Amino acid sequence: MLIDLSVQMDLADHLLRLFAYDNWANEQVLLSLQDNLDQIDEAGQAVKYFAHIAGAQELWYRRIEDKSQDNMEIWPDYDLPVALQKITTLYERWQQLIKNNRSELDRIISYQNSKGTSYDTPLSDILHHVIIHGQHHRAQIAKLLRNAKIDPPATDFIYFSRTN
Repeated sequence: MLIDLSVQMDLADHLLRLFAYDNWANEQVLLSLQDNLDQIDEAGQAVKYFAHIAGAQELWYRRIEDKSQDNMEIWPDYDLPVALQKITTLYERWQQLIKNNRSELDRIISYQNSKGTSYDTPLSDILHHVIIHGQHHRAQIAKLLRNAKIDPPATDFIYFSRTN
């Protein structure tokens, strides 16, 4: 099979697709948690990981937009409905941010980490980090589901790709 390289996806479209995947994967995990929360020994930890996905995304969005991060918790105490609402809102914001920066995805974002250390990072690298970070914590949730003898949802990118 030959691939027509003239129709390659540009970086903005690629990132939009990755954020669509991230949103889909978060929904799959949320549905599984809602259906099985009472059967998971470490349910509190599973919810904490899911809330952290939302909290970390909000923190990174604020860094990119150069907005205050005062009183932000990287490990917020959100319940599932609040975390879902935050993630849904952030998904819309990520889409708009990528579209608005389509020709500037290589621009440098200056920010400080939680320890006050300053960094300069290309926007596209931060956006990729957000996706990879979410996958890491969804895998931790999947492990907690497996420990409870529950099959976790299939959230690998290829499963999303086959249907989207």
